[in-house]
Amino acid sequence: MKKLYVSICLLIVVAGVVTGAYFYLRPEESRLEGFRILAIIADGFDYGELYGVNKTLAEEGIIMTTASFTTDGISGHGSYPRNYEPDIAFDEVNVSLYDVIFIPGGDGPENIINHPDGQKVFDILTQAHSEGKIIAAICHGPWVLAAANIVDGKNVTCYNDADMVTDLLDSGANVDTSRYVVRDGNLITAIGPGVLNAFTEKILSVLIEERD
Repeated sequence: MKKLYVSICLLIVVAGVVTGAYFYLRPEESRLEGFRILAIIADGFDYGELYGVNKTLAEEGIIMTTASFTTDGISGHGSYPRNYEPDIAFDEVNVSLYDVIFIPGGDGPENIINHPDGQKVFDILTQAHSEGKIIAAICHGPWVLAAANIVDGKNVTCYNDADMVTDLLDSGANVDTSRYVVRDGNLITAIGPGVLNAFTEKILSVLIEERD
């Protein structure tokens, strides 16, 4: 019995070493160092979506920068951080530095659209779209894509909000809220936090395509 116990302990140790080796010693080419993502946020943004995407992408070596109207501190949606400090202001954004533009949901997208300086965000998205950057939006994030007029003829999905769906349709998008994640060219959209993993994996798969 003692020998069996020792053998089991050894197997557990070996399994831990193998798992650790996979994550920490895996070949460099399997990672995505050098890629950068810009997260566009405003008061009421969904911190869970921001954190979830950032956590997974950071594990692959991708650096996320957050941008908003101010760097003085903004509030997340619901009970999330009340004083989150973005890295840079929209005025400081150099679109050419980023491979992905990401818009989380929550109330942030609507606040961007209604903000007096919302055009700054639309200009960022218009430039990114014209340069073929990946633009990824989840939940209410696609609403900003409609406001920036970059969804004409594109297949998208989003949270089933009647006003947002109407605006997307009016902007020429083909909206199907029964689909969890949709990629159409350089646009990636998703219905909400329940499909966060699939959404992030889609972003990663497109980046891997570009790397290869």
